[in-house]
Amino acid sequence: MAVYYYLSPKGDQATQEAVLAYTHNDIFKPIPGFKVMTGHFHLDLNKQLRDRDNPDYQISSIPVFRALGINILYLGDFHDDSDPRDPGSKRFMEQKVYFEGAAKLSDKDFLVMPEEEPNAYLGGHWYLMTPKPVYFSHAEPRPEGQSFEENDPEYGHVYHLGSSEDVLKMVDQEHAIIWAAHPRTKSTEGYPEAYKDKDFFLSDRFIGGSWESLPVDLSEPELCQERCFGTLDDMSNWAPKPKFMIAEGDTYTKWPSDETYPQLTVNYIKLDRVPLYNESWAPIVEGVRAGNFYGTTGEVLFHHWGVEGSGAHSYYTADIEYTFPLEFAELVWSDGTTVDRKKISLTDTTPFGTKSFKIPFDASGKKWIRFSVWDSAGNGAYVQPIQLK
Repeated sequence: MAVYYYLSPKGDQATQEAVLAYTHNDIFKPIPGFKVMTGHFHLDLNKQLRDRDNPDYQISSIPVFRALGINILYLGDFHDDSDPRDPGSKRFMEQKVYFEGAAKLSDKDFLVMPEEEPNAYLGGHWYLMTPKPVYFSHAEPRPEGQSFEENDPEYGHVYHLGSSEDVLKMVDQEHAIIWAAHPRTKSTEGYPEAYKDKDFFLSDRFIGGSWESLPVDLSEPELCQERCFGTLDDMSNWAPKPKFMIAEGDTYTKWPSDETYPQLTVNYIKLDRVPLYNESWAPIVEGVRAGNFYGTTGEVLFHHWGVEGSGAHSYYTADIEYTFPLEFAELVWSDGTTVDRKKISLTDTTPFGTKSFKIPFDASGKKWIRFSVWDSAGNGAYVQPIQLK
């Protein structure tokens, strides 16, 4: 594990402030035109509210995320709490508490999205993000005689999932998105390759997988290089269009005394404002679906990226800012079968700077291309693959 020492003739407070500047004071820095999003947190919101019979109870975790500069937080109740496999009314009652609780925690600059990791019917673990609250059950097997959808007298339109086909149908009807949670590890070991030919995976509403640095291997020059980015490259080759990787936390209750910033990765999504809870969250869902976001540890930040030109006269362009001296950038591309890469040394950089890239490459016969930048402390940021043909 690399260690930095910061030597200063100034006093301890000034020195501490100088050190904290490298992590923006342990806050995810606001960038114009972007909002900061993270998620996959099993906070047991609805259970905490029901246990206390208090819809206004303030759980400990929310101030933690607000203080970090998070704008959009998507949760994952019904994971180790409540009644996720209940086929009907009990689960819907719990979902109602979940939805109302999330609404009370949201405001014009901070949106709590009551999403879920259902882990039913597809294989492995997977995440669901909807653009509004959606009532659904996913009992396995679905009770005999229960229809795919119905109008409940108390909860309105509800779904009862009973197969992978039902999952995709609901996702399509609700304009939602899904992705593999922690692919190729934990309970998603062996996925997504096991379903790479399935209709739900080939759909552009299956956006890809999540990026979490686990298992941690500090011998890799990039965080989660083999499992995460290797899986991303494979998925992008298997599917008609490139898949994406959404940065996630995948932990449980947070307390103000926890060291959350050093352990957290986030997404900067292209948005001018945060949708209100009672508005459609489609700008978020469709922004993720289109790949208009990047993942980062917070020290390397993208302001712009894209492809210019065509064929043999193509350029990958990007503008970034950073705190620690940079180590390298990497351009990765594929023709749909073979993955190639170009590594660019950045060891001549000094702390606290900006950098623009215009990297020539030949787009002829290529399917997609992606880009990432990593600093000397192991931090970094990556943008999503761009389709080339």
